[in-house]
Amino acid sequence: MIQPLPASANAPFTWLMGDLAMQSNNLSFQLVMEWRSWQGQRLKLLFILTCFALLCALLTLILQLGHQLFSAPPTWTKPTGYLYTLARQHGDGRLAPLHRQAIDTAADMPGIQAAAWFSLHTTNVRLGSEPQQDLRTLFYSDSFSRVLGVEELAVNETPGVWLSERYWRERLRSNPDVAGQLLSHNSFPISLPIAGVLPASLNRIGAFQPDIWLSDHWYRYLTPFSVDSEVMLDRFLQAAPFYYGILATSQPLHAEALTEHLRQQDLTVPGMRMGGDGSELMVHTGLNLDPPARLKLLQQWQLGLVLLLGFGLVLSLNTFTVFTSRLIQQQENYRIQQVLGASMLQLLRGPLLVAVILIAATAVLSSLLSLGLLQLLHSDSLQSTVGEAGLPLDWPRWLAALALVALLLFGCTCLPVLRFSQQALFSRQTGQSRSRSQKWLAQLNLTAQLWVALVALAFMLGLSWQQWQQFRSYPLDTGLLALPVQQSATGFDFSALVQNNVPQVQAAEVAFEVGSFDSQNSNELNDDRLAGPLAIQQRIVSGNYFSRLQVPLLQGDDDWHGGVVINQTLAQQLAAGTDQPLLGSELNLGSFAGRHPIVAIVADIPHHGFSQSAQPTAYLHHQSAAMLVQFSRSLELYFPAEHQARLKPAFMAWLEQQLTAPEFLPVQSLAARLQQQDQESRQLLRFSSGMILLVLLTVFFSLYYQVRNRILLERQEYGVLLALGASDGRLLARAASQPLLALLLTLPLALAALAWLLHSSGWLSAFALQFNPMIFAFAAILLLLMAWIAALAPITGLLKKPIFGLLRTH
Repeated sequence: MIQPLPASANAPFTWLMGDLAMQSNNLSFQLVMEWRSWQGQRLKLLFILTCFALLCALLTLILQLGHQLFSAPPTWTKPTGYLYTLARQHGDGRLAPLHRQAIDTAADMPGIQAAAWFSLHTTNVRLGSEPQQDLRTLFYSDSFSRVLGVEELAVNETPGVWLSERYWRERLRSNPDVAGQLLSHNSFPISLPIAGVLPASLNRIGAFQPDIWLSDHWYRYLTPFSVDSEVMLDRFLQAAPFYYGILATSQPLHAEALTEHLRQQDLTVPGMRMGGDGSELMVHTGLNLDPPARLKLLQQWQLGLVLLLGFGLVLSLNTFTVFTSRLIQQQENYRIQQVLGASMLQLLRGPLLVAVILIAATAVLSSLLSLGLLQLLHSDSLQSTVGEAGLPLDWPRWLAALALVALLLFGCTCLPVLRFSQQALFSRQTGQSRSRSQKWLAQLNLTAQLWVALVALAFMLGLSWQQWQQFRSYPLDTGLLALPVQQSATGFDFSALVQNNVPQVQAAEVAFEVGSFDSQNSNELNDDRLAGPLAIQQRIVSGNYFSRLQVPLLQGDDDWHGGVVINQTLAQQLAAGTDQPLLGSELNLGSFAGRHPIVAIVADIPHHGFSQSAQPTAYLHHQSAAMLVQFSRSLELYFPAEHQARLKPAFMAWLEQQLTAPEFLPVQSLAARLQQQDQESRQLLRFSSGMILLVLLTVFFSLYYQVRNRILLERQEYGVLLALGASDGRLLARAASQPLLALLLTLPLALAALAWLLHSSGWLSAFALQFNPMIFAFAAILLLLMAWIAALAPITGLLKKPIFGLLRTH
């Protein structure tokens, strides 16, 4: 008589039979089984987990930056409607202030509910017991608080001055008793009490970092006109280009149409004529006080989005490949489960469990990575756009990013099992060659990954080449030291320095510039050789400025005693409108700077960093700009670093005798100054390089595992080839045929993608990159080498195995 098997004999199979035994619901048992099944591949699993956590964190960052760029106001504002910025704009994107007449005209237009404005000036004041000092002062209108929702600046009956948190912390050492102290100015009729310290979020307003905030009412005492001359004073304040306007509406408006309408209006003030600086009136959507920084942040967002999409695609395909290969290796177990009647849910139990564990671990790790990335993300462009406080973690957007990552993980882990369950039982066994559909799927998977890698690598190499050319295109002695000097009065006398009458100093050792190396001194150039007014940079320098900085003159004599020297960029624009030589012709720099002959053309100097394009610049000899020198309050001296111990004390002793209360700022090399200006570009390049390396590493692992798994499945065929005497090269070519074919298919697809991305309307058009065939070919060769190495490693291991072991079926 046949006896039934004891329960213990069925124990190993009961977890396959659904609810027939308790083991089917034993979560710890399933976790142990899954953990053991990943033996030898746990490092791969950790890599996938880390990459998905990084993907979730980067996606959160991209979502938050996009929200700030396209819809959200800066963090320091709380507007109730839509905001628009009204100012003048230079050709390079920098904003310039405009006159009140334009703001008042815009405020009277239909749809504009309210208008506010502010201006920025340097005022010489005495604050409490502090010595008299120059402070960056922001004068705000009475409607500023209401329009922007800054409650601290609400108009009070008692006049007062507000301190920025940065100034209070850095200069006043967080003095808790500062409230109530008095601020005095020689032109103010009374001393103003300190009302308090503003929140840290107001430390930065666009590109501006004010020290103190005052009501616009007090600026009336700082003009050239007496407050008793109300008519002339009001006209001056209406016509002077001091203000940045902010318009508030309840409904969205078209900024372009508003700009054109205002440009057509008569915005002149009778009896007042102010000089121009080459800028044009412009209305920007939102509170956009630093368009270049916003554009740079937009470039970073676009680049990050493209890299993130590429990284996400490669990672998803790689993960899908890993779980497909895992399924092929464990297909006999799945067939047994199907024979025993396992349902679809029971087949998916293992992959679902892995997906849930990966999602939970990704949630924990990505939240930490998101917080860390937002703490590290404190670029100048971000602070100019959203405020100095930066971006806090937006948990709803983090949840949205996590949901997308969870969807990808569920798809990558479960889709292979769903495809497998649709096949007929016993259609194939381990050891047989893969079906044609599986081969084509693997080929498409690999082609997509190599396509992303080739596009990303070609763009990154092009961007690196562009920056390398920029860094090599400027002849400049960056090892020179710069000593910035400021004074409370105005005017400089350089005669003693030029005539070698400063003790311990030779005139040839030092060059100087009125202002600073990286200052913005805009002027409007009106010349018949130009198509229209041109905004240029105007600088006042010493006669040996170019020789000391080792910048070559392209035309003209190094012995420079007067006149104006123009840079190569300005010379090209002037030469385009005439066939006459530029040297010897006159350049009209306006009523203040006057007319001067062009005596030389100099190579472009990177005053604003190597990563910035050169601006048209005119260099005035200090003797030809005597009047402008007498109204200047800052100076910068340049000298070799090896003579600092001798020259710096000599300069300080000479200037202390000549200037009124001079302030000597820390000495800094030109290299450090330029590196600071290029910091964001370098950070962007490092971030892009890191993402590209991560994509390449992911693609390499995918190549390696796909080739290895293919060799495992076709090991009998390799064994037959070895038995027939096939050479190692033929085996290697067979193993590398799949990635090489994928790379061949990738080339036209990558060319099309790059053409679209770099087009004038493409996502990466802001980088102004031109397609370079040599760089594209170099990127393709790098991927070819990577594919060859990925195929070489598994073949090397295969050749070490005995032939009879490869010929066995199991």
